[in-house]
Amino acid sequence: MRSGSLGHIMADDFDIIIIGAGIAGTACALRCARAGLSVLLLERGELPGSKNLSGGRLYCRALAELLPHFQQSAPLERRITQET
Repeated sequence: MRSGSLGHIMADDFDIIIIGAGIAGTACALRCARAGLSVLLLERGELPGSKNLSGGRLYCRALAELLPHFQQSAPLERRITQET
């Protein structure tokens, strides 16, 4: 939905309203929806997570619990195999 088109939506229409479609907000929305809750996920940017800031490292264990096969389609520059 584009901004300005939310006038007819009431907070009472949803079990949960999540502000921010970054990785945490999206993960929360996914878990809630899978649990059968009615979810509204709002993002002020043009794209989900458009204001995310990251050092470029993604910890995959928690994400793999939500989306078991995400790594097959996710863009990957290089995998970290060892830390010093």
